[in-house]
Amino acid sequence: MPIQDNIDWTELLKDTIVTTQHCNDGDRIAAATETLQRTAHQFVEVLNERAKLLANSAQFERALQDAAAITAILPSSGLGYLRMGDVYCQQGHHAAAISIYDQGLQAVPESDAHYQQLQQCRMEAATNNSKRIDFISQLPLDIVITNIIPRITSRTYFESSCEYLLVSRAWQERILQQPKGLKFHFGKNVHTFKSGHVKLVRFAPYVQILRGYLCDLHLDDLFRRAHFSKLKDLWLHCNDTTPHRPFINGLELVAHSLARMTIRGSCSSIELRDIVETCPNLEYMETCGVDVTMPSSSTASYPKMTHLYLYEISESALAYDNMVDVLSRFPSLLLLGVSPMPESRLLTLLKDQCPYLQRLFYGPEPLDYTPPDPMTVYPNRRGVVSAHLGGGSYDQDDLIRFLYQQRSSLEMIFFDGKITKDDDAIWEILDGRILESNIRGGSIDDDDDDPSQQQSEASFVRLVDFDFWVMNETPSTPFMQWILLNAPNIKTICILDSNCQPDIAAAMSNLKHLSKVVFDTKRGSIDNMGIQQFLEYHIWTMGDASTLEEVVVYMKDMSDVAWIPLLYRLKRLKTLMLLASTISENCVLSMHELCQRCPALEDLTLGKDGCEMANGLLKPLRRHPNLKYLSVSARSLSENDLTALCAFRKLKYLYLQCPVPKYLLEILQDHIQDVEIDSA
Repeated sequence: MPIQDNIDWTELLKDTIVTTQHCNDGDRIAAATETLQRTAHQFVEVLNERAKLLANSAQFERALQDAAAITAILPSSGLGYLRMGDVYCQQGHHAAAISIYDQGLQAVPESDAHYQQLQQCRMEAATNNSKRIDFISQLPLDIVITNIIPRITSRTYFESSCEYLLVSRAWQERILQQPKGLKFHFGKNVHTFKSGHVKLVRFAPYVQILRGYLCDLHLDDLFRRAHFSKLKDLWLHCNDTTPHRPFINGLELVAHSLARMTIRGSCSSIELRDIVETCPNLEYMETCGVDVTMPSSSTASYPKMTHLYLYEISESALAYDNMVDVLSRFPSLLLLGVSPMPESRLLTLLKDQCPYLQRLFYGPEPLDYTPPDPMTVYPNRRGVVSAHLGGGSYDQDDLIRFLYQQRSSLEMIFFDGKITKDDDAIWEILDGRILESNIRGGSIDDDDDDPSQQQSEASFVRLVDFDFWVMNETPSTPFMQWILLNAPNIKTICILDSNCQPDIAAAMSNLKHLSKVVFDTKRGSIDNMGIQQFLEYHIWTMGDASTLEEVVVYMKDMSDVAWIPLLYRLKRLKTLMLLASTISENCVLSMHELCQRCPALEDLTLGKDGCEMANGLLKPLRRHPNLKYLSVSARSLSENDLTALCAFRKLKYLYLQCPVPKYLLEILQDHIQDVEIDSA
């Protein structure tokens, strides 16, 4: 006979009917049953008391378990249902409590001592369940604005998603009192502004940020329907069908408050001069495909403009004289972005035309640059702090003059272009010095702008980040050498492997604060003598005194980069990123060397998206004495490698960009404090 898993306590505690008996066994069975019943009631009382204490201690799950045990032992008693319902009520789950009380009222006879109490508790739970507390109107305004509203509402409102604004008058008033106002968005499927947009029009006085797709719509139709009195930021996606006059008429209606404006898409029908003349209070403007011309009959300037991005400038507007005229209208610029790249000689005028300019993007847009730029600017501070130059050919004389003009403020230089040198160049570069050319094709009026007259001390004392990506090595090598030998405080260098010629490697070795180097080998350089020379200097000459703490390498096949094993001998290296498309079996043995010879390493990244990674690559790393952070990107990893990750001694964080079976993920999460998986 099989053992019964579930015991029916009701049957167990029933009085036993004895049909046959031996001696006085019937009386003894009855006495035993009575004892069981008495013991069960005592046990239930103890369970009830413990459930009450557990609930009062906020251990609700355990309290519910005890209450469930009571109903299992005495299902015809209201005690268990009362206790379970009370636990739910303490948590505010009145609907769940009502359900429990209803179950009890069906299971318990009216003669039960707890029946009327069940009815009373059910009524109280129903009353409490019907209560609604408008906490938004009860809490202090500052708490609602800073803590509640950001959590319950979307940052952006749409015509179809304004439910929180419509809950009640109190909610609406509180939400509309936000100091940052409302951010509203209208989508691509808008056919007219003359009708519709009921909610946008209704809440127009509170809208501070408005974004949407304009295309061939008339902007003035919208702004005439409501008073957008607080609109500060307008973002519009336009195209060549956007009507010019309705656009300008619409801007006139909001110009008094508008401080930021962005025009994306392509909109050659709109002219820059119309925008700035209509909205003289603009401080930030970003345009794409707008006609960048200014009225030749006017000399008006716009001193409030501090951030200006001009993208997809037409070839005619890029003409030198026009760009000089455009920049002369914005004397207070703190940040400037222009694309495509104008003539490089325009750079030499920025010192006088835009004396407060601090962040410069000259060529591609900011998103095209890899190094981080904090974009922080300070009013009344003079001099360019970060210069991002790229997208075309730069005359060497123009580059030298511009950088030397900004030498006292430059902290970051990013260059991804081509350097050209004319036969009649003003300057020559020799061994890190600027010299007058034997055949001078020009002259410098101000000796302060002539580096050939200022050779007594280092020029770029504030420069800490130097990113240089140039394919034409012949003219670029002396230029790089000039920067490196005159910037003693550089901390980060990012270059192509082909740029790291022996002269450049020697200049890099002289930098006493260099802590991070990024090498890009993807374009393929056969000559690696410079990099080898640089690494050997830090390994053998500097040793434990090496300043290198972080190295990043972009490459295709790691086994093709012969100097990679030298990285494993850097004594003070803390962060290593080997961003390869292929890491083959040839690299497995070198992982043992990494563990043995790179003791300070804490953060390691292997591979990049879709990397072909050899089996067994990760297993040797488990013996590293100090590795805390590991990131691996691969098309797939073997089960052996995934399992080996559990044996890493000090690993705190693991990032895997590859498929991971669920059962292995659970094992990894049991062994490693923080595991992040990206298998998309």
